[in-house]
Amino acid sequence: MPGSPRTRPAKPALSQESIVAAALALVDEFGSDAVTMRRVATAVDTAPASLYVYVADRNELMALAHDLALTGIDLPTDADGDWRARLELLIQRVVNALSAHADIASIGRTNLATGPNSLRIIEEILWLLRLGGVADNACAWAVDLFGQYIASSALEHATQPPVLPTEGYPTIRALAPLLTSGDSASREAWKLRVIIDGILAQPH
Repeated sequence: MPGSPRTRPAKPALSQESIVAAALALVDEFGSDAVTMRRVATAVDTAPASLYVYVADRNELMALAHDLALTGIDLPTDADGDWRARLELLIQRVVNALSAHADIASIGRTNLATGPNSLRIIEEILWLLRLGGVADNACAWAVDLFGQYIASSALEHATQPPVLPTEGYPTIRALAPLLTSGDSASREAWKLRVIIDGILAQPH
């Protein structure tokens, strides 16, 4: 009979992986703020209480979704250039990966990155900085600075830039053409160069 246990397809087995994937899919469709435990539960066809077997709370779930968005990023190799070229390339790849998932990058601004994909990237950034001769204390703070840059750049990709009012703001009006000049890739490359130059300029 229609709808009987014998004719309904079996539900996919519930797992942390399926829950996190559902959360990231909801981010893609609706944005991070719209993802609730109830909505994720509906997506995986279970009760909200069942999710807590696999994640402690929404914060952990969203942190895992953020880490999932970083899956499969290729680490640069010697063929990609020196340590600085590889660092810039890696950071751009991370920005691109996060910006492909709406505003998931906003989670990285408030949650400590402890997932395997995040740690893999942090490890590589630290290793490249040390390879470039950056002092250990500067490396430790620089990785946090890069995290902020990555999150803001990915969010900028994912959202439409606001239209700046110019009436009553003479300096904004004078610089308006420059404030929006250049393509996003050129602007991001400039910002990243400034950050790395600043790190290298710090006393050891």
